[in-house]
Amino acid sequence: MPDSSSNSPSLYSRATLPLFLAFSSLWTGLVLTEFVSNAVLPLTIGRFTEDAFIIGLLVAINPAFGFVANPIIGIIGDRIWTPVGRRAFFLIVGAPIVAFCLLLVPNTPEVIAWCAELFGSDAARALELSTSATYNLILLISLIVVYQLVQDILWGSDHPLLADLVPPDMRTRMVGSMNTFAQIAGFFFMRYALDGGPNFFGEKLPYYIAAAAQVIMVAAVAVYIGRLEKPPVKTNRPKLTIKRYFSDAFADKTLRRYLIMVLTGAFALNCVQGFSSMFAVKTLLMERADYGKAWSYFSLVSLASAFAIGWAVERFCPKPVALAIGYAVMTVGCIVGFFTDGPLTLSITAVVFAFGAVTFQVTYKAFYTEFLPRDIIGQLSGVLNICYALGRMSALVMGGAIISLLGNDYRYIWPISAVFAVISLFLVLGIPDPRYNERKKQAAAAATGS
Repeated sequence: MPDSSSNSPSLYSRATLPLFLAFSSLWTGLVLTEFVSNAVLPLTIGRFTEDAFIIGLLVAINPAFGFVANPIIGIIGDRIWTPVGRRAFFLIVGAPIVAFCLLLVPNTPEVIAWCAELFGSDAARALELSTSATYNLILLISLIVVYQLVQDILWGSDHPLLADLVPPDMRTRMVGSMNTFAQIAGFFFMRYALDGGPNFFGEKLPYYIAAAAQVIMVAAVAVYIGRLEKPPVKTNRPKLTIKRYFSDAFADKTLRRYLIMVLTGAFALNCVQGFSSMFAVKTLLMERADYGKAWSYFSLVSLASAFAIGWAVERFCPKPVALAIGYAVMTVGCIVGFFTDGPLTLSITAVVFAFGAVTFQVTYKAFYTEFLPRDIIGQLSGVLNICYALGRMSALVMGGAIISLLGNDYRYIWPISAVFAVISLFLVLGIPDPRYNERKKQAAAAATGS
């Protein structure tokens, strides 16, 4: 296992309230875009095609780009220095690009008509082009490619920033705080903003909110975080190659098992998150607003429990056990979800599944950082993000393909997710928690001494 002695708390400044608020703002801004990608984008694509495989394939563009963006950004962030810091630089530059694309995604017909008139087409021809499903899909795919690529660059910066600036013993609580703030926003977003109605931007509202969050909560706050960053750590490590990039992580048995567990856990989570809106609207025939209200309980549970779970895991529970409990609860949520038949039972499903999901989300990144040497945090964080992206992409593509073969019945997301949650549970039980075990030894020694 890589030497993690450089992760000593003495190398870090104290995690202050402004830092907690800054990371929470940053995370919330990024997560709101993920809410759009998971809950709104499939419905937008569904205006032009009903094939679940095509919808899953387009939504999977985001994690697919994680294979390229995350390792490159992690490596570059380990080595560069700019006037606005190392990793914050990418957040400051990238967030406005994502915001611009989000503004255009729900307006593809208007953009096509405007471009047609700009290049000399008459009004009738412009109208014909703007209502073409083919042209709208082409423009939509182009915008999705750009904004998802840049969004992956932003995600490639947040995790190394956490490891750079927050002491190891504070990271689980920090992630709990970040999730709490994100789920406050997510609750109101899902419950009240999924459809703005005829007088308030209608179905375009969620895109506009996410765009504003990228500029205000990500780019602006990253300016403050960049001031706290420190120059890269100089080391004598061998020259980095593609083989060594992965071998630094996968050569170790524990890290290898951990990364596979993250991949399968991401599959279980994103098979549900990526298709829950289609399950509600297409299979249960619910109204879009009713789906938003029912699924908002997912965020409400996360809001109520994220910080408490982060605190409890850090104080009382080995992290592998916490993750195993999370996967078990997700499995129960999938069983409930399979028998869902309306808004009430979908709300119950959201509550149960959320308890498992938030335990996974609060724990897995913070736990992983405890195994990392400080000089290659970005590199090894990139490998983690690649594994999560692979799990997410596989869930969307494979899940969409299976659903398409089964007649576009989205009810099958639940057994698919349950299988991978159970696999993740068995994988995590073979992973040790060195810091928890060390605390137990110290407590036992202190008790013996007294």
